[in-house]
Amino acid sequence: MKNAKHIIAIFIVLGVLATAAYLLPKSDIESLWAKSDTPAEEIADTTVSVQDTTPFIDRMKADIGVIQAQFSRRKKRDVWTLGNGTTIIRYLLQAKRFIDKNNGKVLYMEELFNDNDAFQSANLDALSPDGDTLRINLQISRNIFRDNASYLSVSFQITGEAFQQKRIMPEIIAALNSLDYPYDLLITPFDMPKGFYPDLDKIKNKELVLWLLMESNSLDSRHKNMRAIRSYLTEDQISEIITDAKTLVPSANGIATRFADKAVEHKPLLQAVLNAAKAHQLWFADLSGNSKSKVSDVCPEVGMNCKIITPYNPSNSSIDDFVHKKLRGAARSGMAAIILPLTLESVQKVKTLKEKTTAQGTTLINLSTFMNTNKE
Repeated sequence: MKNAKHIIAIFIVLGVLATAAYLLPKSDIESLWAKSDTPAEEIADTTVSVQDTTPFIDRMKADIGVIQAQFSRRKKRDVWTLGNGTTIIRYLLQAKRFIDKNNGKVLYMEELFNDNDAFQSANLDALSPDGDTLRINLQISRNIFRDNASYLSVSFQITGEAFQQKRIMPEIIAALNSLDYPYDLLITPFDMPKGFYPDLDKIKNKELVLWLLMESNSLDSRHKNMRAIRSYLTEDQISEIITDAKTLVPSANGIATRFADKAVEHKPLLQAVLNAAKAHQLWFADLSGNSKSKVSDVCPEVGMNCKIITPYNPSNSSIDDFVHKKLRGAARSGMAAIILPLTLESVQKVKTLKEKTTAQGTTLINLSTFMNTNKE
């Protein structure tokens, strides 16, 4: 009998609610539900806007990497000391981006060339989001280097010079294994000597890149068995070459061009290569040195990660000059890549590279990290 009464009561409640749904406006119905079924504290808006309460000036210091801050009565400015390893211009641009992003306003920026107190320095005047005036002197320390201020990758192109009696020379393997940082080996996987892959397994700290021949005036009968990607090949044929290369070197992370001065001007060929690379999750590096390359145009269309890199050219400079230029380039722009032919001489030239990069705050990385990193 009690159950019957409960059932009747439920039907009565439902009837009342149905009548309300017909007669009352929507807002009143929602109010009725809230009052009858839900405690007030459960229907209140529980969304909390989380805001960073750290003062603007402290967040700015953290963002650009200030290692020391003090006020100079002589300069009548706050002096912020920054780590060496990048340029004062890049610090200024980083500060400007932070100020703009946080609704502040830059009033004045000037690089200083006669500041005897600092290695490099600049003045920055700005308004904080609250309207406070900031008068800052940015200066780069002579002796303290910023961690990961810049990046440098090192790669070696494996050609016939690295072989002796169809094997990678033991002294080259030993030299590579003496390097105390990550590096890449660029490999053309087709028509390699029988002992190539077993020798490759003896080399430590390496990452592998597919170094594929592509349309070029430099191609001749010597390259017949290297399966060059030519402009007359169909998209399926190009895809097959890249698939076979990836099968031979399954750990490869990317594709770099070999020759390819004509290939990088040929849009359909590029699209076919990039589509196949994307299907295998490979990045693409243009080493052709062709100023008319269309890689920068085609890559965004395909949604691919690409970069143009200038490898070592013996007709332009010595290895020492090339390495020095790349070291300097890393410090100035934030990133650089060294690509050398794999010879005993070239490995010896970069054996002490870690000491030099550490001295200027540059971190040595592999080519995949270089390809997937953008320094502002």
